[in-house]
Amino acid sequence: MILMRENTMKKLISITLVLTMILTMCACGAKKDNANSGAATSEAVSTETASSEEVAAETASSEEAGSEEVATENTSNDEDNAVTEQAEEESFDVNIGVLTMLNINEEETMNYIRAQRIALEQLGKEGYFENLGEVSTSGKPNMKVVFYDTIDSMLMALNAGDIEGMMVYNSTAQYLCATNDDLQCRYKYNFEDVKGTFAETVLDGHLRNDFSFLMMDSNEAIRDEFNSVIKAMKDDGTLDKLIKEQIDGPISGSEVKSITMPKFEGAETIKVAITGSLPPMDYVAADGNPAGFNTAVLAEISQRIGKNIEIVVVDSIGRSTALSSGTVDAVFWTRTNNVSLMLQEMTEEEKSADLEKRLADFSEEELAASTAIREIISIPEYGSIDMPEGTICTESYYSDIFMPVMKKK
Repeated sequence: MILMRENTMKKLISITLVLTMILTMCACGAKKDNANSGAATSEAVSTETASSEEVAAETASSEEAGSEEVATENTSNDEDNAVTEQAEEESFDVNIGVLTMLNINEEETMNYIRAQRIALEQLGKEGYFENLGEVSTSGKPNMKVVFYDTIDSMLMALNAGDIEGMMVYNSTAQYLCATNDDLQCRYKYNFEDVKGTFAETVLDGHLRNDFSFLMMDSNEAIRDEFNSVIKAMKDDGTLDKLIKEQIDGPISGSEVKSITMPKFEGAETIKVAITGSLPPMDYVAADGNPAGFNTAVLAEISQRIGKNIEIVVVDSIGRSTALSSGTVDAVFWTRTNNVSLMLQEMTEEEKSADLEKRLADFSEEELAASTAIREIISIPEYGSIDMPEGTICTESYYSDIFMPVMKKK
């Protein structure tokens, strides 16, 4: 409307000027003698014609300019609307289910997931995994972490549509997808032949969790006793054998087997909590009895130390309370990270030297990804995300990396 009014005013001013000129010239012509009247009239007509052409040209120019301004304004409005609509389309909420950890909140957990996405994006470019699950590419996900105390409650939330995905460990993801036809893993990892310092760093760093027994720091004697057995089981191949039978086997379709715990008359009893929330690593059968890898490892430890081990079933969030209250002496699993624990023992100078050595082998893209990851999380602190203050852990007996699980489309 403003542009139309401006154009109209321009036209009126132009027409007024021309009319004034015509009237002035006519008045001057009337004062001349009759002999010159014809020439004056012709001159006035000629001037009027020229001025009319100028008015027409100016009017056309004004109308054209006005049209261009209106078109520009409309285009600008259309672009603004398109940007607004696109911004609205690009942002959508995505709830991700995660098992409750003992020493980390939702925001910190979300930071680790963001760091993982950066690492996986770079690893994907290097061919270390391929996408399996279909996800929306029309917008930008606004991810939110939702904690669950058991794997069953998380599965129920996924089936009910309360969450869009679950962030679990690869072995657990493979097992869930093998036993639930409507689930699928987000990726297929290709880490059998890892090449390059970046891949080794992120796979051993924040992408990987190492699983250990958790206990109060007053139970160093039990920690040392367990460490001795875990090391021996690694050296003689027993641990690898149990992983193949009790973790890889059920993923491939074999039955999860119940294990009979040894009994030693008059011997000390060590109470160990399990959750059943990380099948097939930590598994509780439908009848409520522990089975599979957890019981196989505990049975082997019991046999080697000559002490009874009593299994107590608790929720994931209940591990800390079970320890601090003295209900149990140890928890079968807590999430640690060997690299993080190693860095915690280093001086600042040693950490800087280690980082500088690793970064020297990174490409420009890998260096950018590594920098972005380190701006989000602290690797030295990563090993304590599942360890409350006043607790200690054993040597790790198993390692795994995260895998998102989603419903099939």
